[in-house]
Amino acid sequence: MAGIVIDTQVIIPDEAEANQNYNKGYFGQRQGSQLILDLIEATFLQETGRVTIEKDGKKLSLPELMNFGIAQHPNFEIGYLVYRDFRRRGYIIRLGKNHQFNLYPRGGAPHSHQPKYEVKALSERRQFSIDNLIYWIKTGNEKKQKIILGLVDEEGDLTYYIAQLFTPKGNLDDTPIKKGQATLLDDRAMVWDKKLACQLQKRAIGRNFDDNGAVQLSLLETAYLMEENLHVVRDHTKLTYNEFMERATRIQPDMQFRIRTYKDLRKKGMVAKTGFKFGSHFRVYKGEDIEGHAPFLVHVVPRGFTSTWTEISRAVRLAHSVRKQMLFSRDGDQIDYVKIRRITP
Repeated sequence: MAGIVIDTQVIIPDEAEANQNYNKGYFGQRQGSQLILDLIEATFLQETGRVTIEKDGKKLSLPELMNFGIAQHPNFEIGYLVYRDFRRRGYIIRLGKNHQFNLYPRGGAPHSHQPKYEVKALSERRQFSIDNLIYWIKTGNEKKQKIILGLVDEEGDLTYYIAQLFTPKGNLDDTPIKKGQATLLDDRAMVWDKKLACQLQKRAIGRNFDDNGAVQLSLLETAYLMEENLHVVRDHTKLTYNEFMERATRIQPDMQFRIRTYKDLRKKGMVAKTGFKFGSHFRVYKGEDIEGHAPFLVHVVPRGFTSTWTEISRAVRLAHSVRKQMLFSRDGDQIDYVKIRRITP
């Protein structure tokens, strides 16, 4: 007996057929002797030849059923491609609220397991939103589910990412300096005093400038040290912190924006150095040993930040290619770090 389209669902009224489809793959929801399927499930079952579907007494072809689904749900096509891919991989995946999917661990099923992941099916053309992503992660955490992002490109290929909140933690002993002076040049400052330069190098701040022990500081490092006890002079005039920041911001407009994440990383025992070579704001080490491998790239974004998924994909791919993890730091009163990595289900 065929499944029957009623409103936006498909009902299989035959008890034997209902039992067969539910017990072999956990499709649909049991309702008495019937089985209630959502349109995505029904489309998959029709495509794989397990059911036939009728609407208003007429048998629907697969294209007709898909067109009907698209008319009911704008994201039907994208959702179906992600759903089908997981089913073909042997996973149990079921439609949840707001057209997202609940994914069970491999070998898991509704009668024995809770869904481990919440899967968001997204088109590559959809706008990336850091606020939406963090909201998804936090609501997923409340349900003890991790967030998987299934991106469908224009050719129908799928790329999967797992996104989670992350707390960086290092082992840096960041003892503040007692007193010191730096000379501001243009877009960097110089510490000529060898003793102070040595102290800074032990804290992984600055970079050797010459064989005499001088150290050059980035504008971010200079601002950070000024909040300790570093005096900065230019043309023999001592600058206040506000004067320095006003000048630094003209050179680096996102100075205030970056410095909060820089300070937060150091507070967490991490060392942040420029990530320019990797297309990010920072490359980040777990301590003062910056001659070794930096395990993280951190890119700072504001609340409300949006981008294309192409840009996000490029950042994650580059980080992976240099054996680093990609973190996005959302700036604000509270700094949230989001780790995005590519996975193969």
